Amino acid sequence: MGSDDAFTQTVLSSTEAAMNEAAPRAGEELREGSTLGNYQLEQLLGEGSMGRVFQARHTRLGRQVALKVLRPEHAKDGGFVQRFFQEARTVNQINHEHIVEIFDFVDASKEGGHVYCVMELLRGQSLSVLSQEEKLTLARIQRFVVQVCAALGAAHQVGVVHRDVKPDNLFVIHRGGQPDFVKVLDFGVAKLLTAERGTTNTVDGTIIGTPAYMAPEQAAGLPVDARADIYAVGNILYELISGNPPFQAAAFGHLVVQIITQPPPPLPSHLPSGEPVPPQLAQLVMRCLAKEPEARPQSLAEVTTALLMLPASAESLAPPPADLVLEESERPTQEVQVAVSRRWHRQAAMSLGTAALLVVAAVVTWSGMNPESAPALAPASAPVAELPTSVLSTVVPAVVEAPVAAPRLSPPVTLTVRSFPEGAQVRRVDTGEVLGVTPLVKQVSGEAEPLRLRVELAGYAPLERMVDLGKHAELEVPLVKALPSPRKPPAAAPQRATGKKPRARANTP
Repeated sequence: MGSDDAFTQTVLSSTEAAMNEAAPRAGEELREGSTLGNYQLEQLLGEGSMGRVFQARHTRLGRQVALKVLRPEHAKDGGFVQRFFQEARTVNQINHEHIVEIFDFVDASKEGGHVYCVMELLRGQSLSVLSQEEKLTLARIQRFVVQVCAALGAAHQVGVVHRDVKPDNLFVIHRGGQPDFVKVLDFGVAKLLTAERGTTNTVDGTIIGTPAYMAPEQAAGLPVDARADIYAVGNILYELISGNPPFQAAAFGHLVVQIITQPPPPLPSHLPSGEPVPPQLAQLVMRCLAKEPEARPQSLAEVTTALLMLPASAESLAPPPADLVLEESERPTQEVQVAVSRRWHRQAAMSLGTAALLVVAAVVTWSGMNPESAPALAPASAPVAELPTSVLSTVVPAVVEAPVAAPRLSPPVTLTVRSFPEGAQVRRVDTGEVLGVTPLVKQVSGEAEPLRLRVELAGYAPLERMVDLGKHAELEVPLVKALPSPRKPPAAAPQRATGKKPRARANTP
């Protein structure tokens, strides 16, 4: 039995169970204490234009769940019911840890009952509320959006576009000791890009979604693909950075005109946490918000890579210090180290060049003033140390007399690697050494050069990350399920020469 057939059978079984429980009629008001199918309603969690969400408990198993109940007026509309079922079926098909899990779907509308789906109960708050209550840092923004990209990327792999990605549909919870774990909600307006048996696709020309977060092609009623979700990710990043979506208007028509024709306003220079906005991040946001889909990143993997390559903290964005001799406690991040190193080499080259000219000029002057004892000028290739010591000590004492500090060994640092899901192997790319399995916390020797790590887990696409081991490093790596490789037909076994003609054989099941 295929997964679709199994899911359909579950729906039928649940419908029969709901009827046996004498569920409330569609016209009856649902309240706390009401019993709907096998579930007793405990608390109203929220409501929208399509329906209401209740916290409920299974009457026999005691398991708490969330029930999303379609409004009675929509339950009479076959199109709404089909879209509602499509959401449950789509989520069941994607099966990703960062997408809310739907256990069951019940359609009792033909018998005058309710239409609802049974979902996992999440305890936390939406990203919209969280971003208003807390000043998000760059690290947290990275963490949130990378998980969103992982969920939407998994949906895109099975041909599903969400089309309503917004902070209200991103729920932040604690899971297994992991804070800031994101769940993507509400695939009710998702679009299937490939026609499937028993599936009704939305007709092009219909505007569906939340206006402020629509891509230009979506707002214009044109066909959409995965790049509409990429635009929405840019919208989310823009709002997390600035506090508002890029386009706002009181009237829907004015909003659509802005989305289709106007460029996004410039981003602020600093995050809500006070950290400066990295130029790479600002460029990524504007690429995602490009009017033409072809000008945006063409996959969420590209967006994820760009996010993971951002500086780990605001320290790497600070201008290089004026003093080139830094204390250990003032050690900058890798980008600043490179900038300081390059500037030091330029300044050193200029200083040495200037010093050499001064030395030659001083020697010529000194020789002219003392013709009797003037030595012959050394060839141009002669080292500077062969010049008179009195001249060197007078002109370039810092160059000759400054002691060369012995290189200091970097102290050990702590490397922390977490992957979603856990259990992935962490390997050094340069040596092939396996450092351990996630969640990994390991003391490693500090290194001046960035180190490339490879995170691998069976069934998931491997991901490589650069890490700066000049200080304690912490990585979070969301893994995306790998696409199944096409099976190759087995090679035909060599036939022995028997002198007989081969006989045709009927294939038997």
